[in-house]
Amino acid sequence: FEDAGIPDGVFNMVQGFGDAGAAITDDERVNTVLFTGSAEVGQEIASKVGGEPGKLAACEMGGKNGIIVTEEADLDIAVHSAIMSSFKTTGQRCVSSERLIVHTDVYDEFKERYVDIAKDVAVGDPLQEDTFMGPAIEPEHVEKIEKHNELAEQEGADVLVDRFELEDDEIPEGHEDGNWVGPFVYEIEYDTDLRCLKEECFGPHVALLEYDGDIEDAVEIHNDTPYGLAGAIISEDYRQINYFRDRAEIGLAYANLPCIGAEVQLPFGGVKKSGNGYPSAREAIEAVTERTAWTMNNSKEIEMAQGLSADIVTRDD
Repeated sequence: FEDAGIPDGVFNMVQGFGDAGAAITDDERVNTVLFTGSAEVGQEIASKVGGEPGKLAACEMGGKNGIIVTEEADLDIAVHSAIMSSFKTTGQRCVSSERLIVHTDVYDEFKERYVDIAKDVAVGDPLQEDTFMGPAIEPEHVEKIEKHNELAEQEGADVLVDRFELEDDEIPEGHEDGNWVGPFVYEIEYDTDLRCLKEECFGPHVALLEYDGDIEDAVEIHNDTPYGLAGAIISEDYRQINYFRDRAEIGLAYANLPCIGAEVQLPFGGVKKSGNGYPSAREAIEAVTERTAWTMNNSKEIEMAQGLSADIVTRDD
């Protein structure tokens, strides 16, 4: 920021474990808070900051993102998009996909191809070109991912890939104590009461869901989550694509693409537990500034807007 010429004091970084954030949200001099993080913390910030007149909290939180693969999908694109969305950066993106909703007509082929790749995805040093997945962020997160994997099994999942504990030869030499995890893929029959389909793992934890119906059924399953951040549809039928675009309850929607890469010029945010709909990315300026409606007269006479007369009538008239 300094090299770019931004004046000192405009951008500051302060480290802390909740205390730094609390100091910002509690300070009466702060009018706007932009937050990215968990739904629980974001909801607390939004209720604290947004509850005061004149203050705004723009929160971008988590997701339980889904990809719909219809019977009209190009499976090369579908498998590639799903692998990217599930495992790139080890699933540690708020837009990573943990639910793959696949039509029964293409389900078996998609599952076979997806599982084969998930079994061989390269895990290792993220700075090396031959690595696709790096480690988890910290030991506590490894434990969290394991609990989500165990929850899926407890709720009746049929595990297709379990690389949570990697083989010794998969772990980079000299990093044996790293926070290593691998893909965990399972198939399960859709049920609205399943916690494993509702709670965000934030890791390489992926559910395969088979549906037998039309695009309306697929989108209904897709929307059955407390979150609403990102999602994608893979289809060669523009009617299906448009239906998803118009009815998917998400802030970031993609067609025939992974759901993990937003263009920087677009608003970035979600709905429901994923955020309160305020823009970020380039449009963050809207969240951190206030507008003033400015109207100026350059004439010697006054003319009113909205068809109002500027004539002044007195009693003598």
